[in-house]
Amino acid sequence: MLKFFGKKEKVSGPNGTLAIGCGGSGCNIVNRLGRMSNVDILTINTDSKGLVRSRSNKRILLGTGSAEGCNGDIEKGRSLTKEAEDVIGEHIGRYHDILIFTGLGGGTGTGSSEIIGNMAKRNGSRVVTIATIPMSFESERRKKAFDSVPEIKKACDILLLLDGDMLAKKDPMLGAREAFSVLDQMVCETFIGMTEMFVADNEVFAMMKDNTFTASFAEGYKVGKIADILSNGIMMDHPAISQPLIFVTGNIPGGGHEIIENKILESTGMIPTFIQGREDRGMRLLMFVPV
Repeated sequence: MLKFFGKKEKVSGPNGTLAIGCGGSGCNIVNRLGRMSNVDILTINTDSKGLVRSRSNKRILLGTGSAEGCNGDIEKGRSLTKEAEDVIGEHIGRYHDILIFTGLGGGTGTGSSEIIGNMAKRNGSRVVTIATIPMSFESERRKKAFDSVPEIKKACDILLLLDGDMLAKKDPMLGAREAFSVLDQMVCETFIGMTEMFVADNEVFAMMKDNTFTASFAEGYKVGKIADILSNGIMMDHPAISQPLIFVTGNIPGGGHEIIENKILESTGMIPTFIQGREDRGMRLLMFVPV
C-alpha cells in the first residue's frame, strides 16, 4: 500500500489550489462544494444569472450573459474563452494546482475547460479535469462529449470521467434528477480525494499523470458492502479497464483490505493498488480505474 501523507511537497513559484467550475454543469458542481479551506473557487459561465447564484468568490462572465449561452456550440465556447484570456490568466496564473470541473457535451463547459486547461499547463500548473458525461437520453450531447475527450485530455495532466449512464445501469429505478445528484456527489468526493492528494509529495501524481481515469466511491458502509460497490461499481465495466487504484482515507478494519482486494480480483482479474491518505477521519474509499 502506498502512503503519501508523511510529508508535504515544497513548491517554488505559484502555489495553492484553484477549483474552476466551467459552464452550467461545472458551476453547479462547485456550488455543492461550497467554500473549502485552502482551496479557492472560480466559476466561469456564459449565463449571468447562473453566475449570480454561484457560491464562489471569483466569477468570470463570458459573452453577453444570455441564459442561452453557447447553445451547444463548442467552438463558440472556445472563442468566448479566448476573448477573456487576459482576465482568466490573472486569476489562474499564481496557482500550482488547477482542478477543472465541467460537464462535457455542452458548448460553454466543453469549450472553456479545454482553453483554460491549456492556459494553466502553459503556466506550469498541474491540471486535473473532472468531467461528467451526459446520459443516453441526451444522445447528441453524449456524442459531443465523447468526441471532445481527446482534446480535453491534451489540456490536462489527469482526466477523470464520470459517466451518468453507469448510474442507471447500477440502479435502473434511479430517476434522472436523482442520478444527476448522485453524480454531482461523486464529483465532490473525487474533488476531496484529489485535493488531499495534492498536499502530498509527487509520487502519486507522477503515477497518475498522463492517464484518463473513471471513478466511483463508497463511504459509510461496512467492508463487505464497500467491496461489492467497488467491484461492481458504476465504472467497473469500462471495456478498457486496467489496474484499479483505490484511494483510502480513515482506517479499513482488520482484514478489510483482503476482502476488497479479493472481490475486485474476482470481478476483474486484477489486483488493486491501495493509496492511503489521511487516517484521522471516517473511512472513505474512492476508486480510480485507469482507462
